[in-house]
Amino acid sequence: MPFTISPGVVTKEIDLTTIVPEMSMTEGAIAGPFKWGPTFDVTTVSNESELASQFGKPNAATYKTYFTAASYLAYSGNLKVVRASGTDANNAAMSTALQVKNDEHYENTYDPDMGGSAVTTAGAFIAKYPGDLGNSLRVSMCGATRANTNNDGTLNSNTDVSPACGSIVYTVANTTVIGVGTTFSNDVSVGDVISFDSKYAVVTTVTSNTVLVATGAADMASAAAYARRKRSAFGQPATDLIGTVVASANGATITGTGTQFSVQYTVGDLVKLVGINEERKVSAITNATSMTVTVPFVASAAANTHSRRWEYADAFDSEPVTSAHAKRNGGEYDEIHIAVVDEDGEFTGANNTVIETYSGSVAAGSKGEDGQSIYYKDLVNRMSKNLRWMDHHADGDADTLLDGGTTAWGGVASGTFNGKGIIVSGSLTGGTAGTAATAGNIQTAMDEFKNSEKVDVTLLMTADADAATAIHAINNIAEYRKDCVAFISPTQANVVNNSGSEVDDVIAFRNSMPSSSYAVLDSGWKYMYDKYNDVYRYIPLNGDVAGCCAFTDQARDPFWSPAGIDRGNIRNAIKLPFNPNKTDRDNLYKNGINPVTAMPGSGILLFGDKTLLAKPSAFDRINVRRLFILLEKSIAAMANSFLFEFNDEFTRSRFVATVEPFLRDIQGRGGVQSFAVVCDGGNNPPDVVDRNEFRGDIYIKPSRSINFIQLQFVAVRSGVEFEEIIGG
Repeated sequence: MPFTISPGVVTKEIDLTTIVPEMSMTEGAIAGPFKWGPTFDVTTVSNESELASQFGKPNAATYKTYFTAASYLAYSGNLKVVRASGTDANNAAMSTALQVKNDEHYENTYDPDMGGSAVTTAGAFIAKYPGDLGNSLRVSMCGATRANTNNDGTLNSNTDVSPACGSIVYTVANTTVIGVGTTFSNDVSVGDVISFDSKYAVVTTVTSNTVLVATGAADMASAAAYARRKRSAFGQPATDLIGTVVASANGATITGTGTQFSVQYTVGDLVKLVGINEERKVSAITNATSMTVTVPFVASAAANTHSRRWEYADAFDSEPVTSAHAKRNGGEYDEIHIAVVDEDGEFTGANNTVIETYSGSVAAGSKGEDGQSIYYKDLVNRMSKNLRWMDHHADGDADTLLDGGTTAWGGVASGTFNGKGIIVSGSLTGGTAGTAATAGNIQTAMDEFKNSEKVDVTLLMTADADAATAIHAINNIAEYRKDCVAFISPTQANVVNNSGSEVDDVIAFRNSMPSSSYAVLDSGWKYMYDKYNDVYRYIPLNGDVAGCCAFTDQARDPFWSPAGIDRGNIRNAIKLPFNPNKTDRDNLYKNGINPVTAMPGSGILLFGDKTLLAKPSAFDRINVRRLFILLEKSIAAMANSFLFEFNDEFTRSRFVATVEPFLRDIQGRGGVQSFAVVCDGGNNPPDVVDRNEFRGDIYIKPSRSINFIQLQFVAVRSGVEFEEIIGG
């Protein structure tokens, strides 16, 4: 309360500890085409490994942007990246490729406002980002199995279990089985083994509660009891598989006797021949008694029993059955395992590597023990770096449910889901990066850096930008923000295989640029090694020049020059296609172009620190421009705390007392020669106060970098004292 009526003590606080914070000046930024990753969205990476992981390894269409970014990351660990792409880029999908402009995902239909046409996908997932890298992905889902159980409820996966009701009465031609009092639709699934009268058969069709088709057994007596073995999609031991198999040494074909490969196996399953203990992946299933594998067997096998398991079973601890959430709500068979696989090795370098796994539920609203959703749609969309859910697979629809399932995927957890143990696998296809990103696409991506309140950037690289894009970076980003510098290189044609014309062409390129102290132009490109593709590439130098500024921030301060032997060393450069000599450097420098040159014994160096400001000024130097950006950002951030205060002598004195210590510190570090802060009644007269304004004038004498050194050597006659001529 502001006062007290009765005697008492009232305490108040006034905070006079405000200081000027020193702002970060090492915020790199780049926009351009990449192979993978979110489009038209700002993403921060801290090293080249993250760059490759998030945006894909470089290819012929993306290497210039990629290695410009990688060059900067050789100096600093803070880079904001925006991927540009054409509007015809596609996301790879399990069935239909989707055209998108960013990483948004939509259920069932695509929003035309994002730049594509409306489509419906019958698949379950699409790649998270557009690009052909998504074609390396494969998704496999293993559904829950309606498990056999003992009387105490524990899983007993290998014993026959008699259904709760009914018996088999009659068979016709060893196939059609008629039940009395049976509930086949609830108790039996295609692929299950049923036993009766000491015989076994495999269910191939469940027609109704009282009719099914099974093969593999002779006629049996009427009114016989029958038992069922589950068919587990996750894995089946030899006791659950019908028949014996034969395979020849160095052969890839398995021939069965009494087998039912068509209903008991899925392409991709791992089949083990028990007698020879060799396991192979099934590549094709011809019919009930013949299938092929991907790799030939070493030894021959005759009359072997066989077992099978899901190809990605090793990535999970146990098979999917019923989640704890579904059990609490009276539901069953909702669990699902999902494996995301790098099929072609584009992500990991090794084919068929499992890169993501998820154990979730097909029941909407399912929660894990930590309270987060385990509904497989939410689980993948929340956690996957590579996928987005689009729709339930057709095998999860209500009209395809078998084995007692009455609830389609996406239903409530209290339902009974499909317990037949399905496997749904599919490679993602149709992903494309689209046509090469146009200058317009790149400028649109670059505009993500335009709002200084949204994203903080200070070093804007333009990679291999054409003149129009470079001008856009200067006028619409750097000059608009007033707190960052755009770094530009001439075009490749100006300096690569252009012997004798480099200087004239680079100067012509510079003359197409505006005058600005917020832009820096270097003299060319470098030749470097592309470790991803084992080739050498020409890469623009603006990433390195921005990197030299970032390195200067770490080694000294932003207001030091980034050029020269100590701070201007260009990294990862084999050679320069254009190495300007002294005459070339003179011509370039007087036009505001910073030469990059190879000097014997010193390496390749940035040998200039000019901005593109045409008029003679302190701001035609990089260090002065960056000094004022630092001062303006820092003091402006502090000044926010003075908003809505009174414009009186106390506030003005407090402002001066806050700014001066900050400037003294900058002066002590060599950034300024001297300064003055004026904030009093002189620059805050009554009319300023009446307009609700507040003025503080800050005068700065910036420190200048040495660009020219004159060494004078004087010969002196014997007998002459140096003091007589020094200063003369």
